Amino acid sequence: MKPPPNKRVSSASQRKQQHLLDVKIRVGKERERRFRAVAGFVCKSVLWIALAVGVWIGCKEGWRRWVWENPEYFVRDPEVKTDGTLTREQILSAAEIVEERNILTVDLGRSRAALEKLPQVESAEVLRTFPNHVAINVTERRPIAWVTLKKEEDPTTSDHAFLIDARCIVLRSRVLLPEYYHLPVISGVETENLVPGQRVNAFDIQAALELVRLNADSTRFQVRNIDLAKGYCLVVTDQRRAKITFAFDKIDAQLGRLNRLLDVIEPTKQEIQTINLIPERNIPVTFFDPSAEVATDDAPDSAPPKPEPKVSAPKTAPGSGDKTAPKGSAVPTAAKPSPSAKKADAGPAKTKSPSASPAPKPSPVDHLKKRFDLNG
Repeated sequence: MKPPPNKRVSSASQRKQQHLLDVKIRVGKERERRFRAVAGFVCKSVLWIALAVGVWIGCKEGWRRWVWENPEYFVRDPEVKTDGTLTREQILSAAEIVEERNILTVDLGRSRAALEKLPQVESAEVLRTFPNHVAINVTERRPIAWVTLKKEEDPTTSDHAFLIDARCIVLRSRVLLPEYYHLPVISGVETENLVPGQRVNAFDIQAALELVRLNADSTRFQVRNIDLAKGYCLVVTDQRRAKITFAFDKIDAQLGRLNRLLDVIEPTKQEIQTINLIPERNIPVTFFDPSAEVATDDAPDSAPPKPEPKVSAPKTAPGSGDKTAPKGSAVPTAAKPSPSAKKADAGPAKTKSPSASPAPKPSPVDHLKKRFDLNG
């Protein structure tokens, strides 16, 4: 007989016995297995750590012995090139490069930045070549003018004078090169606020430097002094003592007008005294007066002689024997005395006849001609 559907075959107690496993575990063996696993892991870890420490210590000792303290990697005789007044010692000190020190201690970026901070350095380059060679190339700023407060001040001996380059960077050089003595001077500038290594933003100084830069190669007009005292123009004194006035703007156009004027004036052999280039047309020009200069140079030290008094003809007193002749009759003339009579009648003082004219005085033109004849 079959059991009815959906009827459980086993009872609850039977089902509980079916899910129970009869597992018998030995505690000692399991404990031993776990100990071995932990011990193996610890030994492997210690071994790897010891290996890493050994490698690190070995590399460090090898680096110290074969590289860091190896004399082959010491800097020897670094190469220094410069085009200015900086000395080798100054450049090496600023770059913090010391001989007989390992080449790896040289920080190229830091050394270059330290050199470029110097006021007179425009650019610097630091190169390192293993095992022990260091090269430094320094390009210094080239000054084009002096900056002073007073026009009559000598910039080469004054402590308040500065050099300045084409980029308006103020310089202070400890060593004066021979070419610095012939640089033009920009006067009328307050030098108390100037700091070496900093740029000057004054508009008038920038205009003066532009004039010096544009006229650097000219031989006809050479700038000796640029006076900024007026505040609205540049008063330039050239090699011939001529004073030429420039405006602050359009310097190149004003130099063009000046060259055209020189083309016209040079054939006349006249010496320019002043030129005002601010007007674009009808430019005022004055010249030195050579006659005035010659008269001043040739003037005698003693006072000029006083003019001699004129002697008038003697008049006939009324009632004397000589009477006026009637009209139509000849007037008797007095006989001229002989030379011997003149010598006998001559007294201590001599008088000139009324008809005698004084000797002409030398004119300044005669002195000028004489000077040209002597120079010729």
